[in-house]
Amino acid sequence: MNAPVFIPSAAEQCRAHIAELAGAIGANAEIIARYAEIGDDVGLEYQMRRLILHVRAAASTFRDLAAAENARHAEREAS
Repeated sequence: MNAPVFIPSAAEQCRAHIAELAGAIGANAEIIARYAEIGDDVGLEYQMRRLILHVRAAASTFRDLAAAENARHAEREAS
Protein backbone atom coordinates (compact mmCIF):
# COMPACT_ATOMS: atom_id res chain seq x y z
CA MET A 1 0.00 0.00 0.00
CA ASN A 2 1.28 3.46 -0.88
CA ALA A 3 1.95 5.94 1.87
CA PRO A 4 -0.34 8.98 1.88
CA VAL A 5 1.02 11.95 0.00
CA PHE A 6 1.12 15.24 1.88
CA ILE A 7 0.13 18.21 -0.26
CA PRO A 8 0.85 21.52 1.45
CA SER A 9 -1.88 24.13 1.45
CA ALA A 10 -1.57 27.25 -0.67
CA ALA A 11 -0.73 29.25 2.46
CA GLU A 12 1.98 26.77 3.47
CA GLN A 13 3.44 26.89 -0.03
CA CYS A 14 3.47 30.69 0.05
CA ARG A 15 5.21 30.76 3.43
CA ALA A 16 7.81 28.25 2.24
CA HIS A 17 8.47 30.32 -0.88
CA ILE A 18 8.82 33.50 1.18
CA ALA A 19 11.28 31.73 3.49
CA GLU A 20 13.31 30.58 0.49
CA LEU A 21 13.32 34.09 -0.94
CA ALA A 22 14.39 35.49 2.43
CA GLY A 23 17.50 33.32 2.23
CA ALA A 24 18.26 34.67 -1.23
CA ILE A 25 17.63 38.22 -0.02
CA GLY A 26 20.07 37.74 2.84
CA ALA A 27 22.71 36.31 0.52
CA ASN A 28 22.19 39.21 -1.90
CA ALA A 29 22.58 41.70 0.94
CA GLU A 30 25.90 40.14 1.98
CA ILE A 31 27.21 40.20 -1.58
CA ILE A 32 26.04 43.80 -2.01
CA ALA A 33 28.01 44.81 1.08
CA ARG A 34 31.13 43.10 -0.29
CA TYR A 35 30.82 44.71 -3.71
CA ALA A 36 30.32 48.11 -2.08
CA GLU A 37 33.40 47.59 0.10
CA ILE A 38 35.64 46.68 -2.83
CA GLY A 39 34.19 49.32 -5.15
CA ASP A 40 32.83 46.93 -7.78
CA ASP A 41 29.99 49.07 -9.15
CA VAL A 42 29.07 46.61 -11.92
CA GLY A 43 28.69 43.75 -9.43
CA LEU A 44 26.93 46.10 -7.02
CA GLU A 45 24.35 47.10 -9.61
CA TYR A 46 23.75 43.49 -10.65
CA GLN A 47 23.23 42.31 -7.09
CA MET A 48 21.01 45.30 -6.29
CA ARG A 49 18.78 44.34 -9.23
CA ARG A 50 18.65 40.74 -8.01
CA LEU A 51 17.81 41.91 -4.50
CA ILE A 52 14.96 44.05 -5.82
CA LEU A 53 13.59 41.13 -7.86
CA HIS A 54 13.66 38.84 -4.83
CA VAL A 55 11.96 41.43 -2.62
CA ARG A 56 9.27 42.02 -5.25
CA ALA A 57 8.71 38.26 -5.56
CA ALA A 58 8.40 37.94 -1.77
CA ALA A 59 5.92 40.83 -1.65
CA SER A 60 3.87 39.28 -4.47
CA THR A 61 3.87 35.91 -2.74
CA PHE A 62 2.78 37.58 0.49
CA ARG A 63 -0.19 39.11 -1.35
CA ASP A 64 -1.06 35.59 -2.55
CA LEU A 65 -0.76 34.34 1.02
CA ALA A 66 -3.05 37.09 2.32
CA ALA A 67 -5.62 36.29 -0.39
CA ALA A 68 -5.52 32.57 0.44
CA GLU A 69 -5.90 33.26 4.15
CA ASN A 70 -8.75 35.73 3.57
CA ALA A 71 -10.54 33.15 1.41
CA ARG A 72 -10.04 30.50 4.09
CA HIS A 73 -11.46 32.80 6.76
CA ALA A 74 -14.43 33.70 4.54
CA GLU A 75 -15.16 29.99 3.97
CA ARG A 76 -15.00 29.30 7.69
CA GLU A 77 -17.38 32.18 8.47
CA ALA A 78 -19.79 31.05 5.72
CA SER A 79 -20.12 27.55 7.18
